[in-house]
Amino acid sequence: METETDPHTTEAPASSPAPPAAPPGDLRLRERYEHLHDTVDPPALHWKPKVLAEKTLQAETTELRFETLGRALDEVGRRRGKNVFLVLRALSEWVAFEYVVKTISSVRYSELRIGGLPLGGNPLAPQTYIVDSRKVISHIVREEHGYQLRETARPTEEPSVSAPWVNALVPVEEVNHGKNLTWLPRITLSPTLDELPTALAWVDQNIPGAKVKAGGARHSWSRAALSTDVYVAPECMKRFAFVTEEPNVYRHDLGDRLGNLVRCGSGHHLREANRFLWMHKKSLPALGGWDQQTIGGVFPTGTHSSVPSRGPLADMIVSIDLVCTDGSLVRIEPGSGITDPGRLTVERPEIRLIQEDDYYYAALINIGTMGVVQSYVLEVTDAFHLNEIRTTVKINELREKLRDGKIHELSGARGKPADLAKEQPRISDGKDGGFATHPFSAYYLEFVLNPYSDLVIITSRHPIVVDNDDRFTFEPPGRDLVRTVELGARFTRPAIPVWIQENLRDLLVWTVNTIIKIAPQATPWLLDNALNSLVDDAYVDRSFNVFNLGHGTSEIPAFAGSIYVPLENDNYLQALDVIRDVAAQFARRKIYETAPFSMRFMRGIPAMLGCPKDYCSFEFIFTGANKHAQEMVDGYEEALRQRFGNEVRTHWGQLMRDPSADQMRGMYAQYERWRTIRDELDPNGRFLNEWQAQILPPAGS
Repeated sequence: METETDPHTTEAPASSPAPPAAPPGDLRLRERYEHLHDTVDPPALHWKPKVLAEKTLQAETTELRFETLGRALDEVGRRRGKNVFLVLRALSEWVAFEYVVKTISSVRYSELRIGGLPLGGNPLAPQTYIVDSRKVISHIVREEHGYQLRETARPTEEPSVSAPWVNALVPVEEVNHGKNLTWLPRITLSPTLDELPTALAWVDQNIPGAKVKAGGARHSWSRAALSTDVYVAPECMKRFAFVTEEPNVYRHDLGDRLGNLVRCGSGHHLREANRFLWMHKKSLPALGGWDQQTIGGVFPTGTHSSVPSRGPLADMIVSIDLVCTDGSLVRIEPGSGITDPGRLTVERPEIRLIQEDDYYYAALINIGTMGVVQSYVLEVTDAFHLNEIRTTVKINELREKLRDGKIHELSGARGKPADLAKEQPRISDGKDGGFATHPFSAYYLEFVLNPYSDLVIITSRHPIVVDNDDRFTFEPPGRDLVRTVELGARFTRPAIPVWIQENLRDLLVWTVNTIIKIAPQATPWLLDNALNSLVDDAYVDRSFNVFNLGHGTSEIPAFAGSIYVPLENDNYLQALDVIRDVAAQFARRKIYETAPFSMRFMRGIPAMLGCPKDYCSFEFIFTGANKHAQEMVDGYEEALRQRFGNEVRTHWGQLMRDPSADQMRGMYAQYERWRTIRDELDPNGRFLNEWQAQILPPAGS
């Protein structure tokens, strides 16, 4: 079982000290939290000899610190042996790292890979040196086509450490999860939360006109985060804190809500948020199926769960701290926001507060086009467990039980999950209009279908009281077969299929892809077998583990596209028939889905680029080897749009057809207002990449 260490004060990696309380005075921003870069972890240094495989050199555990570069090089010069040294400027001093060379060969600087190395605080004039096994000094320099490591003489003048310091890295080629997108930034910044305003101000002053995009977990299949200019890496933008631990800038009438308001740095992964919250007896009320997305990436694209009483995940945001092009900090909240304007002016005068519904609903889902999110305040809920049930039905039974708006009776149980757990849900016998053995109505409801057969998996998840949480950990069971068996069937998903997905993932994917390539007509049979392996009469665990599909499934290189159709007038059931017809047309051309597709449900919210009505999300998954994924998603969307017009919308972070200007205005009634607000926050279009500039027409055009 994992050790449940308290990640409460996380802003940096676990080795960093906890941030102190914020002091008063003009130095608050600089001193508010412990600087990540005051303690520098050894960067990875990769060595590629001419005739041997690439190796990662092992660093000594502690760095050497010096007041000047000269003293650093003097100390390195005195060291004997073949070890390699990396010397770079830190925030207010120079730091040297020693890398152990255990081979007979000497390490030459020309054999070292510099991608990802820090640039010593200035990406335009790097202050990073390497001393190789022969005591040859080399210097990272910026040239027309990128960064290079060049031999250099020992500097005769001492570089200043008083100049502005911006944490930047040698850019490396970025690749998304599905491997359908690659990009190489010109500049890669890696700021902490506190450094982010300074970093963007530095870009504004030193690289005027540069486009800026913040990265996430690279789990988007659209071009939302694509950047060949300035890329802001998320890894250091981390901090968790309940707002009760912050300076008192919040309204005095928040009551019990105050204890459920948590600030999350945009660089945190969802799994880190889950762990932090559980340690404090809290949970996110809804999640998607993957926990490796970042906070700053999952919300702006409209990612959702299938809890019909809630909207997309952005629905839990109550406050947004956004850094604009010039480094200024804006806090955006609805008109009834949680921040007290007067108190904020006293405690945090550097923050501009906007408490207007228009700005809030424009910023909730903005595809990263308004600035770089520093942090969100999320409204969470008390910790809860879920019971998952998966059964099969035929598609005709599904249609019959859903028609005439009955989806609202079958799902959408309202109330706090912890309160719902205390009430025994009504369990359907299958003859009362519900699905046999499932709660009626369920907190979470999802359907997984084979487009080529009549088989459907019903998945419900409902809060449940658990008498002993000690058996659970922060990971869903499955990778460890012994532990899975010991837990028993009630506390795991089907043991053997999950273990195969977790431990033999590559072999499984290769087998499926090979069968489909050799005998594509076997695809319907494969999908039916995949669905049948999901059947399970109970899986009880911590809420975030049950929401999680499992690492084996989630880590398979894949593509996805989601198309949204309204629930009203049973439009989504008509859409189901359209999708199956289009899938059949593709099958006649021997083009097949390589995974089942799902139907998930969400409540509409007023986000200007979101879904205003209650919707069904049809999600199509394709293994990474599928060459027809975009073609199939386009085919589904085109057919659905012919039937339902601009009521059809798509997921901003997944495979999608590029909408026309007319479609944007037709789909999003408040698009003009959204674009006006976006342009006010980013008047020079610095946060619009090429794709976004293409699909998001200017206001009034």
